[in-house]
Amino acid sequence: MPYAEHTVTVDASISVVWDLLVDVEGYARIFPPTQDVKILEGDSTYQIARFVVDVNGETATWVSRRDIDADRHVIAYQQLETAPIVGRMGGEWRAFPFGDDRTQLVLTHDFETREAVDGKVAGRFTPEEADAMLRAAVERNSVADLNAVKSEAERLVADTA
Repeated sequence: MPYAEHTVTVDASISVVWDLLVDVEGYARIFPPTQDVKILEGDSTYQIARFVVDVNGETATWVSRRDIDADRHVIAYQQLETAPIVGRMGGEWRAFPFGDDRTQLVLTHDFETREAVDGKVAGRFTPEEADAMLRAAVERNSVADLNAVKSEAERLVADTA
């Protein structure tokens, strides 16, 4: 199963970064492809949320479960309902303090492409095309998502300075 890990250092405290990560309904404000996120169920330890996201010019939706470990600053996520080419998608957001005003943010993904039916994934793509598209999307979106959290956290810090 493919695995990807991406990291960024944020010039903001772990509390600022953590607050952004836990506020899943605020993701549409931070992540440009995200159009909407609604929590369907949850409390301080987990969230089940429906995401509506622009993926390559098409609207895709999925439902993810996010298990929140506030003590360790880890959010483990697993898609319960996946986008059309995705067979499985999970991973973690991990935040580590670097002193009082810097945070190391790590985003991981473990994923696989949906199985082909009659030689096509989602009725449109060869398995090779779907796999390449999914790998490229994970790479592109991981970098963009980490940079979006970094930019927003650093903007919040600058606004309070």
